[in-house]
Amino acid sequence: MSQKKTIARTPLTDAELERLGPDDIAYMKLSSDELARLRLINEARATARAYRTKMIGIEQMPILAELRAVGVDTESIWTLLKRTTPYPEAIPILLKHLQLPYSDVTRDGLARALAVPEPEVRRAWAILVEQYRSCPFGLGFVAPADTEMLRLGAKDGLACALSAAVTEETLPELIELLRDSSNGNSRVLLLSPLKKLRKKSEHVRSVLAELIKDPDLVTEISSWK
Repeated sequence: MSQKKTIARTPLTDAELERLGPDDIAYMKLSSDELARLRLINEARATARAYRTKMIGIEQMPILAELRAVGVDTESIWTLLKRTTPYPEAIPILLKHLQLPYSDVTRDGLARALAVPEPEVRRAWAILVEQYRSCPFGLGFVAPADTEMLRLGAKDGLACALSAAVTEETLPELIELLRDSSNGNSRVLLLSPLKKLRKKSEHVRSVLAELIKDPDLVTEISSWK
């Protein structure tokens, strides 16, 4: 009976170990040395995540203090999004801090927390538009003390806020934002109001017939039944 030959391989470098996913680790037979180095890599990642979380928490402390002062007690901006009850008293605070130079991750959280159908959010339409137009997208440093460039998310958060705040009066400006390709693929998140209105408005249908030619928007619009 023939025996299967074990094919030797070159030991994985630290960079290669860092790229391994759970399925790769389960499939590959790592040597004891590779396993030891992988443990060190995972420990370093855990330390970096904990430090990153700490720095985000420090950055958000002034915001959370002001929210607590009006009776909105939340561990972070992101946990605020999980609330099932409205928080109208928080809206002025969120709007004020949205206009300050926080990190991308905090501004993203602030913007998404403003994606609620509150009158004060609708009245802040001009602020949201200004913040959206000037917000960068692509790769950048997302959180305080980041050393690795990641995908920025605040422009997506602002698009969510605009979609929630739009009214019949501000719909034309939302459409202009959609037409402006310099706003990137965050514009996909601006489409939801048009999706809701398309069956009632011939104008919206004509706008969508135009926007479906946009490479950033075609997949989303084409998916609608």
